[in-house]
Amino acid sequence: MNGRQIEHRGVVERVVSHGVFVSIVQETACSACAAAHLCHSSEKNEKVVEITCDAPHRYNIGQEVTIVGEVGLGLRATLWAYVIPLVLLMAVLMISASYLNAGVAALLALASLILYYIILYAFRNQMQRRFSFRIKS
Repeated sequence: MNGRQIEHRGVVERVVSHGVFVSIVQETACSACAAAHLCHSSEKNEKVVEITCDAPHRYNIGQEVTIVGEVGLGLRATLWAYVIPLVLLMAVLMISASYLNAGVAALLALASLILYYIILYAFRNQMQRRFSFRIKS
């Protein structure tokens, strides 16, 4: 990737032996608008991010921190969560529809998605290492 980074301000919610849990607030671009309270398109979501670090004892509950992640993380996550399953679904559906009836082809396509997400779940630890944030010092 090109090294661009995403930064979020957050608050340490919990400290464990292998890292910290940081609470961040994700806001839509229009949530800072003066008319945001009148509009339903602005929203804020609170997320808790687990950050693995070598010295979690340096952080205290309630401490404000900045977490950093690469821009490419979001693109890769979108690829794994949406693009690959869509391509898989369409490919299995189109291939199986040419050999089987439509109902069986649809069930087979859905079964391929279930299998895909089971495999993704099985490799969640490897994925977690690839999709990680760090605390900016």
